[in-house]
Amino acid sequence: MNANSPTVASADDILQAALRLRREISGDLHEHVVEAIYADAARIADRAMTRPGEKSRPTFDRRLDRVLTSRVWGFPIMIAMFALMFWITIAGANVPSGWLANLLVDQLWPMLRTGANGLGFPWWLTGFLVDGVYLATAWVISVMLPPMAIFFPLFTLLEDFGYLPRVAFNLDRLFKKSGAHGKQAMTTMMGFGCNAAGVVATRIIDSPRERLIAIVTNNFALCNGRWPTQILVASLFLGSLVPAHLAGLVSAGAVVSVALLGVFFTFLVAWALSRTVLKGEVSSFSLELPPYRPPQLWQTLYTSLIDRTMIVLWRAVVFAAPAGAVIWLSANLKIGDLS
Repeated sequence: MNANSPTVASADDILQAALRLRREISGDLHEHVVEAIYADAARIADRAMTRPGEKSRPTFDRRLDRVLTSRVWGFPIMIAMFALMFWITIAGANVPSGWLANLLVDQLWPMLRTGANGLGFPWWLTGFLVDGVYLATAWVISVMLPPMAIFFPLFTLLEDFGYLPRVAFNLDRLFKKSGAHGKQAMTTMMGFGCNAAGVVATRIIDSPRERLIAIVTNNFALCNGRWPTQILVASLFLGSLVPAHLAGLVSAGAVVSVALLGVFFTFLVAWALSRTVLKGEVSSFSLELPPYRPPQLWQTLYTSLIDRTMIVLWRAVVFAAPAGAVIWLSANLKIGDLS
């Protein structure tokens, strides 16, 4: 070892230093350690607890929770939030849906028919592939892709911000009164994203009886695969009955009404099951609200567009292509003089 290298202390030197420092501490060492632990616990408790007669320290989370989880304003804000999200989805999807329909149906479909005829395809093969499989798939893409590309990012932003657990908190009291477990509020919120994920999430409910109620009633939550269909039906059958400037608002109100109807049936069926075939005592639980977080925009866009929009769109296309083939065959295959 040269003179410039640091001196390496031996085990005896370390023990001697520890004993010297120990003698410098007055009183019992274990008492000092326990006192420090309790002091840290007291500081944490003072930050998280409010004692009678004391005013709580106002924080951003507490101020916001007083409004979003209020018994007076919680439900109106929740309904208004989802109505606004549906209105943005419906109103914003009209223009890109028109663009896609013009590209895929008005322009590309005649070109494919011309190309198939130029290649000498028989009429039935051209009709089956172009008029059946392709046309059905093109309409599904033009109608479903824009609403999903708008709705899923908005829904994910609310999830990342921390608002969905507040929705579960607002619904907890109603689930308890209906005879279901309070945790079903969280599984129902997950069901609005995906029913399969909502059913899998019911394993957080310890009671088999209440877990079964949550599984049975989770189908009443409109999953993300059904949102585009609801938006489409509302736009076609209700939005077309009113003036154009009110179509988006009426369609959004219809979708919100269907979602609220599903929640109502969730409570109704849970109440009926808990008092008939699935009787039992209602258990309780503690719901911890996560802190509010600023949404991560780029990660949200990736998650919602790639992991949700494209996967759901692919599932729709997988069903639309054979459905278009069946529709074309049912209209063009003749049995006698009837299709």
